[in-house]
Amino acid sequence: MVASPRVNLLKTATLASLLAVALAPRAAHAQEWTRQSFLLPKGDFELTGSPARPDFMRMNMSKDSAFKPVEFPINFFWGVTNHVMLGITHEHGLRLNSGAADPKFRDTYNDVGFGSVIFLGGGRNYEVDLHAGVPLHQLSPDVWVGVQAGILGRANFTEKVAFYYDPSLYFGINHRDGGNGDELHVPIWFYFQPTPIVAPFVGTGLHGPFKDFGDHFSIPLEGGVLFTVARGIHLGGMLRFPNALGKNNTLDARELTFLAQFRF
Repeated sequence: MVASPRVNLLKTATLASLLAVALAPRAAHAQEWTRQSFLLPKGDFELTGSPARPDFMRMNMSKDSAFKPVEFPINFFWGVTNHVMLGITHEHGLRLNSGAADPKFRDTYNDVGFGSVIFLGGGRNYEVDLHAGVPLHQLSPDVWVGVQAGILGRANFTEKVAFYYDPSLYFGINHRDGGNGDELHVPIWFYFQPTPIVAPFVGTGLHGPFKDFGDHFSIPLEGGVLFTVARGIHLGGMLRFPNALGKNNTLDARELTFLAQFRF
């Protein structure tokens, strides 16, 4: 006996509904940015920006210098174990439309680094990791070498609010009198998770060189949103004022950033 088209349609709809119910809780859990670990599972790879706020493409939108430059500070990480992640990092990465007189490659790609994230402790509502690396702030005309170390962390206050932090100290190894001096970086963010796939955030912090810190410190302000579009893929955007409240503060300096994280 052959089932009628109506019966077949009903069976198909029922199977689709059961499949959606079965998959929905797993998908929702995977999509929550504020519950995702900074660390990759062993053997996985990641293309992203900084771990706590994945800046993938940064466009200068300052007064009288829009799109000069456009930067791609992309990091590549690999999960060595479930508790250790190693990678190649960039502070600026590929720079386009920099306005440099010399069009050689070194003027558009002039920094690289080697980074690591190592698990220290965590649970569903928090995570604390060691975040360390060896950044080469400049490759030409002289190589600037340094070491950077800090704590990367997340604390979930409620089901919908999470506090992220990534404070670090940078110590210049060479050319210390030529600009490669010691620095303090204390970025913080508040993420909100109104739905499993949307995570708006605001951020600020304190940055500056150890030498004459009071004359050169900056306090940024930024805000943006991240969307989870698939398992392991987060996309979004951000508007940032690099020195909204620090010494010689100005709102004329601003950046528009494309955020992205791709996990494989």
